[in-house]
Amino acid sequence: MISKGSLIKIGIVLVIAISYLFVFGICERVGATEGTGAFTTPYETNEPVPEETTSSITHGNPAEIYFPPYTSLNISPLLKSFAPNGAVLLPAGYEDIITAVDTTEPDVQIVTGSTSSKPNNTTADETAGTTTQTQTTEPDATTSKDDNPSGEKLRVRYSGSGGPVEVDAATILAKVVMGEIGGSFREEAIKAQAVASYTYIKYYNKNGSAPNVTVKEPNETVKKCVNEVFGQALYFDDDLIQAVYCASSAGYTASSKEVWGVDYPYLQSRKCELDSLYDPNYEVKTSFTSEEIKSLVKKSTGIELDGDPGNWFAIKSYVDTVYVGSFSIGGKTAYTDDDGKEADITGRTVREKIFNYQLKSSCFNFVYNSETDKFTFTTYGYGHGVGLSQNGANNLAKVWGYDYKEILSYYYPNTMIK
Repeated sequence: MISKGSLIKIGIVLVIAISYLFVFGICERVGATEGTGAFTTPYETNEPVPEETTSSITHGNPAEIYFPPYTSLNISPLLKSFAPNGAVLLPAGYEDIITAVDTTEPDVQIVTGSTSSKPNNTTADETAGTTTQTQTTEPDATTSKDDNPSGEKLRVRYSGSGGPVEVDAATILAKVVMGEIGGSFREEAIKAQAVASYTYIKYYNKNGSAPNVTVKEPNETVKKCVNEVFGQALYFDDDLIQAVYCASSAGYTASSKEVWGVDYPYLQSRKCELDSLYDPNYEVKTSFTSEEIKSLVKKSTGIELDGDPGNWFAIKSYVDTVYVGSFSIGGKTAYTDDDGKEADITGRTVREKIFNYQLKSSCFNFVYNSETDKFTFTTYGYGHGVGLSQNGANNLAKVWGYDYKEILSYYYPNTMIK
């Protein structure tokens, strides 16, 4: 039988042996070397890191581009990634930008001989300033209990309203803001949109008309922002201004003079430095075959194209720095319109009449590839470009820290908020 003392000695030997194996086994596994301190870690691996998709284009609609999130907004432009189609990749927080912004341009009533960026549904009686019978209830699609009714009434039209309707101002304003800019932008940008939309509707109402608006049920952020600025409007020389707006400017806003022929001192072209860095509608590419181009031009202008497609188009001049002014098609800078009158071919003609708004902006350039027989147009901005840029307002708030008053002053200079 083994004595008690022998058992103790055997136990000590085993403990020492196990400790030795444990300590030196760890050192060998880690691979420590005296003098260099070199070692391997679980983070050093040869396994490939999955590549994140940078962009995807829906081929059925070449203008529909999806932008993946970026890590931070405040990054050097030199380090900013670009998708293969040339579209700027967006920072985090912009994932919903395309769906959040309603890009239909507001109808623009110019009282001194109206022209519009798109057909205006205002009746002749309303244009003349007479009052037509007004509905006083909203249809079921947009009827909801007022969260914070104001007592003030505004007169508007919207899809399903069946004509002009008179509704609570605060309630309809929240719906309009939600329809125009959504609830995911910075709050100061949403507030700026609220003041602009309120001014825009009141401007119409003052002149005896009801504007067409887009409405959606507002989220809590929009309701909060609208409540904080409700009742504030923009004025120039004590008159309500024509507070038009668009989805995106193109590095410069457009002037009302060049777009509608009326020179408002508060709707002048101005440089927008953040567009080229952060706007989702900057450098969007849309392609057409030569046969598609030929058909569209013939149908809209009567001009017949033949010969080398590379010689069909030419930009002759620019307005407001970046927007296409005079444009040549088949060597012609004018065409005969539907009324039999000669009309100049401009960038707006190309965007609105020939391509029926398939181009996002009249700020564009183009190239023709003879190998693929395709024209590729690159547009900058979205909409007519006049007044407040919705994406631009969001960037001013997010990048430069502008509040809503500074944003409105930026896009509508020489105006007052009251």
